[in-house]
Amino acid sequence: MTHQSMLYALLLLIASFIFPVQNSYAAQIIHEDKMKHATVSIIIGVVAYDFYHKKAGLTENQAKLAAFASALAVGTAKELSDSEFSWKDMAANSIGAGLGINIMF
Repeated sequence: MTHQSMLYALLLLIASFIFPVQNSYAAQIIHEDKMKHATVSIIIGVVAYDFYHKKAGLTENQAKLAAFASALAVGTAKELSDSEFSWKDMAANSIGAGLGINIMF
């Protein structure tokens, strides 16, 4: 993912938070849930990438793959523990993990 495409994805994520599609209470709850999924996955992606690349000594691409898999594993475990598996939550987890592994400090 290039820096420009990452910026566009981040702006789209921010815009979706600021301008929700619907104004109903139910839509707001669903929207907040997806934002939480994406945010947690971003954090896991960033932390895991840092660990795998700097502490475990993996190459950049190996660390990105391992961090992405780690973020998705946590998201999948959470979804499997829910009463109903949500593919939309998994999509939010995937977007967050993808953004997280591309945030470099």
